[in-house]
Formats: sequence, C-alpha cells, structure tokens
Amino acid sequence: MKKFALAAVAAAAMTGGVAHAYTVGTYSDGFVVPSVELTASGTTAVGIINRTNSVVPVFWVFHDQNSGHVLDGCFPMTANQYKGVAWGSDLGDASVAGLKGYLVFAAGINTSGTAADAAAVCNAGSVGTNTAALLSANAFQVDTASSDVAVVPVIDGPLTLAAAPLNNLKDLSERSLVSIAGAAQVTPGTGPVITARYAKGVAGAKTVVNVWSTGDHSGRHTVDIYNSQQQRTSTNFVLTKAELDLFDPSTMVGTTAFTDGFIEWNAGKVPANFKSVNGESALGTTSGSVFVYSTISLPAFGAVQTLLGATQ
Repeated sequence: MKKFALAAVAAAAMTGGVAHAYTVGTYSDGFVVPSVELTASGTTAVGIINRTNSVVPVFWVFHDQNSGHVLDGCFPMTANQYKGVAWGSDLGDASVAGLKGYLVFAAGINTSGTAADAAAVCNAGSVGTNTAALLSANAFQVDTASSDVAVVPVIDGPLTLAAAPLNNLKDLSERSLVSIAGAAQVTPGTGPVITARYAKGVAGAKTVVNVWSTGDHSGRHTVDIYNSQQQRTSTNFVLTKAELDLFDPSTMVGTTAFTDGFIEWNAGKVPANFKSVNGESALGTTSGSVFVYSTISLPAFGAVQTLLGATQ
C-alpha cells in the first residue's frame, strides 16, 4: 500500500475513537472483527494484545452473515503477550474459503492463571466473560493479487451477552451477543443516524458499504444521499443478510449524479419489507449495536481506503 493511502487509513482509524460514537483502540473483555473472509488471493489477519497480568483463555467464534454459528475455538494468552492469527490457517482451515462472516473474541474466566488452567477452561467453557481482562486488537484484509492491505476496523468491548445458557463462550449462538460498547447503540424508532462515505465512477473509484449489527437489519432501507455539491435525494438500499451485509452505492436508483459524498441512514427505523432471516427481531425494534464503515477503492492511489461511518 502506498504511504499516502496508509496515512489516510490511519487518520480515519484514529479519528474514529474521537469524533464518532464508535470506540476503537482500547482494552476490554473482548472485541468483534466485523468482516472476515478467506479468498483465493488473501485473508483476514488479526493481531491481539493481552495486557492482563495473567494468563487468559481467549475464546473465538466465527458467524456467517446471518450470524449462524460456523466454527469456534479457544487459545491461551500469557500476560502481556502479542499474538497474530490468520483466518483459514491459525484459526479455521482452507474449508472456510469463500465464506464471509465475522469473528467474536472474548476473554474467559480463569481463576488460577496458568497456561494449563487456561487450556482447561478452553475445553470446559466459560460462563460469561472475564471483565478484568484487557484485550485489544487490530485487523487487516490482505490481498496478494493487488499487493494491498486494507484496514478492517475492530469493534471494542465490553461485550454484553444474553442470559444463561446463551452466555457460555464455548458455543456462542446468533442470539448470544446482545450488544458491544464500541459500536453505536440503537434507540428504537430514533437512531442512531449514520453517515457513510462513498465515491463511485470518477477515476474508477468504487465503494462497498459494510453494515454489521447485533439485530436483524435485513430489508429495504430508505435513506438520503448527498453529493459534494450539497444536492440531496431520497433513495433505498437493500440488505439481504441478517447481521453482516455489504452493498454497492452505485446500485442505488437515481444516484447517477451522486459520485462523491455521503449516505444518511437512520438505523433505528425498522426496514421496509422486513423478513427475519434467523428469527431475531428487526434492528430498530430493540436495543442493540450497529457499526458501519466504507471501503473505497481508489486506483489513482493504488489502494483501498477504510473510512468509518459517523454517528449522531
């Protein structure tokens, strides 16, 4: 990735914890990597730091885009350890290729504090998270075909889990994670109102808007879109997956003149034509969390930019 592009990504990530309702770059009992995929030309890499002064069992679970449980595991981390893991090799194997989803990492309760004890907790499971744990992470999507590395934002905890038996870290289901503090919190019928950046058409620019939530956001969403001339129109985007979906702003009807600007979406409203994918309530009918970011491909810079959505 070119230096200019990397600097822009870093700036977007750093301002995310200050200017937005999102929280990145802190320590807590766990975190979410909202978009993970093993492709023919790359994978998602995650770097984890344990600042806890003891050994911690770190549970992980991979959910598909509808939050269906696909794969899980656990590994111990010693005090002040850094550990890098690659999806499809260190976590999972080649059989996950082409399956897009997200990862939840959570620190288990380990009272004795040795590696052997942590391994035993990994095997037995942990009811609830270790709220005294201090985990933090960064993530990247590596693409060897384009010789590029794009930032994947990591959503900080603390994690809020459902009541027993859905709070056993060994087998978290689609209903286990109720909310996460580092994302924007939903107030039914009110918000949050999220603005997502886009650039399309000009000099080959392409955008993918990534939407992750703990509720079911499937359906057609009516939004306002603005361009750099402050022109506005109302249009729609459709999310077909329950808790992780991506859409291309160039497919939004009536936006030919809108080549650079932002999309304004009220995530607290129930989407039109809502049809629950996994039996959960619609996003906007109950409290939960939502996180939005844009990945913009800019051929002029030879890189993919990662821009956090802003919330109000």
